[in-house]
Amino acid sequence: MASSISLSTELTYVRLRGLMPFFTEASKRYGIPLILLLAIASRESRMGLALSADGTGDHGNGIGIMQIDRRYHPEFTDRHSPFDHQANIDYGAQYLAKLLQQFNGNTARAIAAYNAGPNKVRTAIYAGLPPDSVTTGRDYSRDVLQRKQLIGQLLGLSKAVSLSAYLLPLSAVAFLTYNYINPQKL
Repeated sequence: MASSISLSTELTYVRLRGLMPFFTEASKRYGIPLILLLAIASRESRMGLALSADGTGDHGNGIGIMQIDRRYHPEFTDRHSPFDHQANIDYGAQYLAKLLQQFNGNTARAIAAYNAGPNKVRTAIYAGLPPDSVTTGRDYSRDVLQRKQLIGQLLGLSKAVSLSAYLLPLSAVAFLTYNYINPQKL
């Protein structure tokens, strides 16, 4: 489970890299809550912070921030660079919307399918197992939903707002500003 501080760092990174508009646009286009897209990106790649130098993860199979798997989505990964963040986020949102439709709006099942694939999730459900039983760490949807809740708090989209939502970005700006003005202190 990610902490408020680590999620705040990830959100700061997304803002500084100018990626938030891509998440917002994809959220609106496919009707996926913004905080859910951010939560999946957090679990998949720490919103880009955990990507290797070539923009991949999962032993080179996961592409970009949303970790689109080249083995199962060649129609996307063969045409797009791992550094095409806008296309990556858009495709991840489109795929999640498709999964939500396949699972009749059941968010936990759709999230589990984003990680393990819809066939594995259906097989688990038919066997009487929870959808997470076939996911990475056997906790994927539960973890994403917890991240979603924390991200909502950090962005002020829920009633309880964590103080770290304000302190970490402010401290990062203060640190960068101080070191920019006083480079000899480094």
